[in-house]
Formats: sequence, structure tokens, C-alpha cells
Amino acid sequence: MRRSCVILLTLTTLACGARAAEPGDAAEMSMRAAVNRLPGLEKSFLTGAAYAGRYSLDRLVTFSTRQDRLVATFHLPGELERQFRDPAPLLVSLEGSDQVWSLHRRKAGTLDPGLSLVTLTCYAPDDRGAFNRYTLASDGDSVMVAAGQMFGHPATQQSIALSQGEKSLHLLWRLQLDKWNVRSVDLASLSQLDARVPGLLGNYLLPVLRRLGPGRPAGDVYRVFDQLPADPAVTKTVWPVLARLDAGDPRDRDAAVEDLRRMGRPAIHACLRLDPATLSPEQQTRLASLYATEGWMHVADVDAARRDPAFLGSCLEDADPAVRSAATNLLAALRAVPGVE
Repeated sequence: MRRSCVILLTLTTLACGARAAEPGDAAEMSMRAAVNRLPGLEKSFLTGAAYAGRYSLDRLVTFSTRQDRLVATFHLPGELERQFRDPAPLLVSLEGSDQVWSLHRRKAGTLDPGLSLVTLTCYAPDDRGAFNRYTLASDGDSVMVAAGQMFGHPATQQSIALSQGEKSLHLLWRLQLDKWNVRSVDLASLSQLDARVPGLLGNYLLPVLRRLGPGRPAGDVYRVFDQLPADPAVTKTVWPVLARLDAGDPRDRDAAVEDLRRMGRPAIHACLRLDPATLSPEQQTRLASLYATEGWMHVADVDAARRDPAFLGSCLEDADPAVRSAATNLLAALRAVPGVE
């Protein structure tokens, strides 16, 4: 019997340029020092975990929406997979992030022997919001995004969890705002959340999604930071794929879209920088569809995002160093304005 939560999870062995950990590695030393600052349970779980190297978040997991379904795709590089020792977690450091990240994979208990339960967790003890531990877990048939508070009495620790069912999304939360009463809601899509529970999306769920990646689609990021040029080499490789978007057979056009999706953020960036006048209506339509299905949450107002400290702050952990630099500059400019923190 299939589980009630359904999501597409593709585990592939994908080389991603991670560097091997070495004794005395600065990133590993910094991470282990941060682990020592965590509460007892988290510290006990991570103490002794092997350090698996440095990666960019978008190369480990990517997010999209297809036919109103949330899609999470894990890319577990071979050199990382070989270090798993079920049930022990692995420590990883992520580009642009000074937080503690772990990957945990278990083969036991899954319905499909070719799949496994993969859990990505961020421990951010200095986060000032309601949460400082963020988790994405999926085994190919189920998905959950959760956040919680690591410190304080269990009775006053806030939490939120999102899971995707066969026909709906289920949200469960426990917040100080509601005097720690447990509340829940079922939705057909996340777009309904603001109407059903005003404030929950922007104040609680969106920060969680941005921390884990799906609230920061590359198409939105590169629209906000529109002065960042695309890599000419990537643009050159994109053109032959774009030509296939005009193929006579719709299956070929669909395959071209999927190829662009697999090429990742650099390809999205390159496509956004193309002159629309050089593209046919079919190419423009296909690209617009690709941008719309990338990520889980989208920026409604690009100009407002350039003045949004929360969005800009989330971009400080973007995989692209140019994005991190641009976000730093915009944040500095905002903070120079009286009354803006």
C-alpha cells in the first residue's frame, strides 16, 4: 500500500565539485565547534558524525511544482553517498552558510528498495525567529518540511510542519501566537494559505522555505538582482536546447524543457538574460512555464523584494557568490536609511 504522502524524489549520482574533508579542515573545525553549542539531544546526535565536505544547497536538493504538486529532487553525489553509514548522519557545510547542516539517510522501512529516507537538517541556533532547526525529509513517496525551536522548555517550543498528501497539503503548527495550542489546516495548494490563515505564510512558513531553498527560486533571485550577468559559456550551451523548444514534435519540446531544468540555476540565469525579441512565441511560453514551476514560493513584487530585509537576508546563503555580494550591498544600503534595521 502506497503511503498517503506523494512526492517525486529522484536520487541520482551527480558530481558536484565537492571537496573532500581533510584533518584540520577549517570548515569542519568551525562546524564541530558549532555542534558543541547545540542542546543535548542535537549535540548527541551529531557528535562523532563524519564530515562529508562542502557543497552548494541547490546541488544537493532542488524544488519545483508540477501539476500543483510539490517536487523535491535530491542529488546525492557519489563521494557523499559512499560515506553514509546507516543510521549515522553526515555533517556537510554549504556555500554561503555558517550554520550546521546534516544529511541522514536510512534504507530501512522504505517500500522501494531502490529508495531511502533522506533527511536534510539545518541547525541555526542564532536565528532570532520562532524556529532555529529546519528539516526536509522524503523517501520518494512522502515529504515533510518542518521547523522547530531547540531551546527552552518543551511546552513553549514553537513548531510548524508541512506534509503533502495525495490530494492536499496538510499544515500543523504550535505557536506562541496561539498560546501554544496545536492548530492545523488542509489546502489544495500553498497559494490558499494566506486566505485561510492570514500571516502564517509570511511570518512563519516562508522563512522556513527560504532557509531550506524552495522559497528562493533562481528565476526570482536573478530578476531581483538583474544587473548580474550570466556566464557566457552557459549561454552558449543553452542555445541548442532552446532551439529544441521550437521542435515540431511536442515530446521533443517537453524533453528540452526538462533538459533546461536539469541544467539548473546557471541555465535559468542565462535564459533570463536573453533578449525576448530573439525568441519565438513558443520558446517564450515554454520558458515562462519553466520559471513558474521552479521553486515552491515566488516573489510577487520584484521591486519590493529589493527592499525586503527578510528576502535579502535569505540570499546571503545563496549558492552564487555574486548573489550573496549583491544582497549584502542592498542590505547595507537599506540599513543606512534611518529607521531600517
